[in-house]
Amino acid sequence: MDLFTSARKEDIARGAPLAARMRPRTLEEFVGQGHILGKGKLLRRA
Repeated sequence: MDLFTSARKEDIARGAPLAARMRPRTLEEFVGQGHILGKGKLLRRA
């Protein structure tokens, strides 16, 4: 990857819809669902 590739990816990311930019990418980014996503809970074991 070079300087221009990195800059282009940043431009694409800025142009993405807000929902796409705010979407959680990992389970750790979900807030308020500890009873489902906590350590050793249902979705963590799946």
